[in-house]
Amino acid sequence: MSKSSVAEAPPSAAPRTAPFAATVATVSVMGVLVVGQMYVTIPLMPELADAWHVPAGSAAASTTAFAFAHAVGSLLSGPLSTRFGRRTVMVANVLAMAVVTVLLPLAASLTAGVGLRALQGLFAGSFIPMSYAYLQARIAPHRVSTALTIVSACMGATVVLGQVEAQLVTAWLGWVWVFWGTVPLLLVGAALSWRVLLPEGRLSAGGPSGLRAALGARMVPLYLVILVGAGSLTAVYTGVQLYGPADVAGGGAPLLALRASALPALLGAVLLAPALSRLPASRRAVGALVVTAGAMLAAALGADDAVALGAALFVFMAGFSTLGPALIQSVGARAGAAAQTTAIALYGFTLNVGAGAGAQLAASFDRLTPLALFLALALTVATGGVLRRRRALVP
Repeated sequence: MSKSSVAEAPPSAAPRTAPFAATVATVSVMGVLVVGQMYVTIPLMPELADAWHVPAGSAAASTTAFAFAHAVGSLLSGPLSTRFGRRTVMVANVLAMAVVTVLLPLAASLTAGVGLRALQGLFAGSFIPMSYAYLQARIAPHRVSTALTIVSACMGATVVLGQVEAQLVTAWLGWVWVFWGTVPLLLVGAALSWRVLLPEGRLSAGGPSGLRAALGARMVPLYLVILVGAGSLTAVYTGVQLYGPADVAGGGAPLLALRASALPALLGAVLLAPALSRLPASRRAVGALVVTAGAMLAAALGADDAVALGAALFVFMAGFSTLGPALIQSVGARAGAAAQTTAIALYGFTLNVGAGAGAQLAASFDRLTPLALFLALALTVATGGVLRRRRALVP
């Protein structure tokens, strides 16, 4: 066969199995860049409030707008990918997101800022579900769980990395560079993603039967669990920003250390991914929920002490980084090939609805202790629900 005939081969002729290391590394780094934009506005609330001439609490709407629009983008990514392919949808939306990110520091009012954040979130929305769907479809089956654990841990790390990056860049260069400095990284990442990810043609939409499978009784509990988990994640870190211990109230190095305290847990999840992947998804999910609920109870008890709170956040992130891969593996396996893309898009939708609701939930409390107690209760209820419907989690 000539070189020209190989080059002209249709996308469907591309090999099904993608290179593990290059694919996982690319998706993980892009996930940190794209998803991390959801959380960069948490430490920027004072600066955004000043720029938009509103109270600091009102600036939390920028995180909520991103998350809710992100949820809509996740939902739309399913039908878009069936027409254009996952790679095309992911890369095109990252490029559009870069354009909106350039404009964000120019917003002079809450309305304009929230509107741009919503557009940013809308374009970012395809990344989580399409990256998970791509891994499910293209990585060798015996390595899917490991790939999902690594990528999910990296995306989970964005709640910490995004805040740490925003705080450091603001201190060194000013808050506008939190956005402008991200733009060239998004452009380079889009080009790299186009090169590394395998091309795809039109995908199977699954039809009405696929949608019914994605919305079936065995699937709904999985969506509800990630709704609670993602909401708790955003709520607790927003609560730390608004009502953290007196030791970190002034920001600076103490608050930075508190935020960064969870990073070793996420690194540990990546290193333990091969071992964790040997456990059934149901056991991983139940164990992770128990850990996160216990961590929120510890956060409530130690809400006024930075060291105790940092330890609780460490444990919480360790649990959450295990919960995500277990749920996404179960979603992909339970939905089946015909409904997999739709089901993962719905997973992304509920995840981001939870994240957006979590930011507003934190703003409705006046102290961290009652917020953490509420989250501990919600996670405990979710644990009970999973135990009752454990079969829904078995891949």
